[in-house]
Amino acid sequence: MPTRKGIIQMIMLISLCGLSLEVTAEWRFDPVFAKLKWSEKQDHWQAGGGWGYYTTGFRWTHDWRWRNHTSPSEPAYYQSALRSRISNDWWLGAAGRYALAPTCDFRRLEVSLEKTQARPVAFSLRGEGEWRRVTAGVTLEDYDRIIGGSRLRWRLLPQLVWTGELTREWKTYPTPRMSSVKTALRHEVTWRVTPHRFLGRWAESTRIYPHDAWKNYHYQSLRWEWEWLMREEASMTVKGGYNWQRQGSGEEGGKIQLTGILDYPSTPAYNLSWLVSTVKTIASDLLLEEEEGMEPTVPDWRLGLRFQDLSPPLTIRAELFCIWADVVTGGWLVRLQGSQGRFGWTIGLAPRGGFYPNEEKGYWLEIKYDLD
Repeated sequence: MPTRKGIIQMIMLISLCGLSLEVTAEWRFDPVFAKLKWSEKQDHWQAGGGWGYYTTGFRWTHDWRWRNHTSPSEPAYYQSALRSRISNDWWLGAAGRYALAPTCDFRRLEVSLEKTQARPVAFSLRGEGEWRRVTAGVTLEDYDRIIGGSRLRWRLLPQLVWTGELTREWKTYPTPRMSSVKTALRHEVTWRVTPHRFLGRWAESTRIYPHDAWKNYHYQSLRWEWEWLMREEASMTVKGGYNWQRQGSGEEGGKIQLTGILDYPSTPAYNLSWLVSTVKTIASDLLLEEEEGMEPTVPDWRLGLRFQDLSPPLTIRAELFCIWADVVTGGWLVRLQGSQGRFGWTIGLAPRGGFYPNEEKGYWLEIKYDLD
């Protein structure tokens, strides 16, 4: 479309003009990077960079990303953001983004007001709007999304911090039954007592579809974490979680997670981590009250060993892991990072991801060049 071509040309022109500016103490440039990846029998590449103008109480940043395979969930984009100090630790911010995918584009605007230092209270207010517009002949629909949120962080004691967050989202489609309103609430408590650190997080959210009650849902989540610095070269982390979702159709289900990590030996130069994790899924069907819930599924276990060599100029991360479900499977991961002068590079080899299920999968090469 001519409109899109014009926008792309404008973005590239802004980028070239920005790079041609004389670099002073207040202009900083992010590394320009290019990443080539092979995953699921398909090649992916992306490129990006950014630059910004910084002073003690003000910054203006620009970032761009381009991909050869864009999608509504992973579009190409250009973003510009402003952040200015208005008094001591009070900050005012604004950001705008234009994102592009084959079937649609996105316009996004965000404004925020923030008090950053919790002495004893810090808080922030933000408003965000996103507008998706789709091309003719596709099954997607336009939507308007408005989000308002607030966050309060209160240092009750020097070692004890509580954070609360409340968010409200309105999402409107031309088809009324797809429109919804979401309300989310989150509490987090962090307590440090040397050599321990404890974290607890409780979150719940409700999404209401005024014209399709069967799609309504209520979600609850509990997360906790305990870190113990056992001695100079040994530490342990234990974390767990529980979440549960109930839908307007009567269906509900949940999941229990538990992960343990032992770092030993651990030094500034290298680290060896022993990993174990289990996930137990609990599902039930409450379409009829007299029906009994389904039996919980057999837990899935993950065991892993991670080695990291943190000595520059070459850093190495390697993992071996196995997954024990109905059958036992395994995998490996290697990630190499190095630098020479202004150039930096990363090689990733992870045919099945890593110990964590959300680990990046595939094979990739990323090269960065530092303009500063």
